Amino acid sequence: MPPAVYRHLLDHFLVKLAAFFERVASPIEAPEKITFGDVDLLVAEPRDTPFDITTVAKALDAVRTLPFPPIYSLAVPYPGLEGSFVQLDLQLCKSANFEWELFHKSHGDLWNLIGTSIRPFGLTANDTGLYLRIPEIELENRKRAMVFLTAKPDSVLDFLALDRDDWSRPFDTMEVMFAYACSCRFFRAQSYEKHDLKSNDRKRMSQREVFKRFVEDYLPNRILAVQNEGDASGLTRDDVFEEALRQFDKGEEAETRIQQWRQERDKLSRKQAARQWRRKQAMEDDAYTDAWMQSSSSKA
Repeated sequence: MPPAVYRHLLDHFLVKLAAFFERVASPIEAPEKITFGDVDLLVAEPRDTPFDITTVAKALDAVRTLPFPPIYSLAVPYPGLEGSFVQLDLQLCKSANFEWELFHKSHGDLWNLIGTSIRPFGLTANDTGLYLRIPEIELENRKRAMVFLTAKPDSVLDFLALDRDDWSRPFDTMEVMFAYACSCRFFRAQSYEKHDLKSNDRKRMSQREVFKRFVEDYLPNRILAVQNEGDASGLTRDDVFEEALRQFDKGEEAETRIQQWRQERDKLSRKQAARQWRRKQAMEDDAYTDAWMQSSSSKA
């Protein structure tokens, strides 16, 4: 749908949904969009409990509803085109996570770009917050290696040295958004070189046009952006690990996680050693028995 129709529907849906939810918002749009496939809205704190999507669908004149909690897809009549419909996707968020999810979904693919910058430093941002990965644990159990840092957008922007005001409004062009991604203090051009890209990044190269454009067109043609790697050039993962634990007061939690991991690994190692010893003893016993039986048979 064209931008004018999209914005008309967006305003209409925001007003209508405010009657059903305490919190309703749309993520900040990606730049240079000339057409929209659907309308995405985040909602939280239903005014009536238990939440009933059929009541909302009726108020929006939806002809069909596909519930895949926490996402609900509704087919709503397209203005002025009889028999045509617009897809409205509602994501029902937990109240405590509403601001973060809105933040994380804003500016289209921007978080894909930032994610590639922060990953080598042990940082991960997903739909629940910013996490720090413990190197010692990550190789064997990535999930247990994740230490939650924060789900406060401003705290994350400050830690990444990204400008709050620039984030709070749409970027005028894709190039402006790309320059913003490069302003992250963890940006290093090397992270985007094809031989250094992780499998997920290579997948994005083939499926996400914005990511491909950033890597193949923007970076090579912006020598300054490539060469000026800011503070990241002098940072190590260990530096960021210690800084993040101090900044978000997670040192004790991380140390407890590490000690528990080591104790579990030590216990497992002892079990494996005992199992190997028993196996060795059993093999030696079998060998002794075979030798005794052969000796007895010879004498007979």
